[in-house]
Amino acid sequence: MTYIPYVIMSLLAIFLGQATYHLNRKLPPVVSEEITYKEFFKSLKTDFKIDIKYTIIYLALFNSFIYFLGNNLSSYLYVIITFALAIVFSVDARYRLIPDETHIVILIAGVINFIVHIDRWWDFLAGSLIGGGIFYLLGLISLLILKKEGMGFGDVKLMAAIGFMFGIKYTLVITLVSFVLGAVVGGALLIIKSKESDGYIPFGPFIVIATILLMFVPADYIIELYITFCSWLGMQMSNLVYYFMKK
Repeated sequence: MTYIPYVIMSLLAIFLGQATYHLNRKLPPVVSEEITYKEFFKSLKTDFKIDIKYTIIYLALFNSFIYFLGNNLSSYLYVIITFALAIVFSVDARYRLIPDETHIVILIAGVINFIVHIDRWWDFLAGSLIGGGIFYLLGLISLLILKKEGMGFGDVKLMAAIGFMFGIKYTLVITLVSFVLGAVVGGALLIIKSKESDGYIPFGPFIVIATILLMFVPADYIIELYITFCSWLGMQMSNLVYYFMKK
């Protein structure tokens, strides 16, 4: 067994760990047009600091790609995507915005994957349309019915880019898992929220967690698990109805 892929992944983790830290601090002012790209790149050089948090996370994830998925193109594309998703998670959670730069990075990985698997071109294009379309429709429905923003356009673009990378099946499962996570976490936060909170919960972090989960867990396994849970829940509800009818 060669250790070279693990060494490469570890070096990437160290480099991208520092880059992620600085991008999380410097990208929001760029998006908000508070500073220019020239000032942004200059600050990356002058304000450089060693970051441990992202480096440790990347070391675990990147080497897991090699261990569980093998030393192949998908593992290295996942490194690129994870780098972009980490920025999405941090920036959206704090500032409620998703930089367009992250969509572009994911899209670049998707284009490489598209070229390598050109025989599945229709799957990737449909995945992008479905991923972005679902979130666009949900945002539109929220505006029409609730008169407030439900899904931001950043979420729409993020899911369109992810859909182009993963195809139809994985995009639908990522959507499902992200909504389940959003419902559980969102429900808990609504219960314990402070009076100062406006009740808005950024959805980007849930998409990020769901996407990284699907890098390791096959979509078919999650679908089977979901069907099993729904069957069990339906049976329990039927038993409950039958119990009350007997009384």
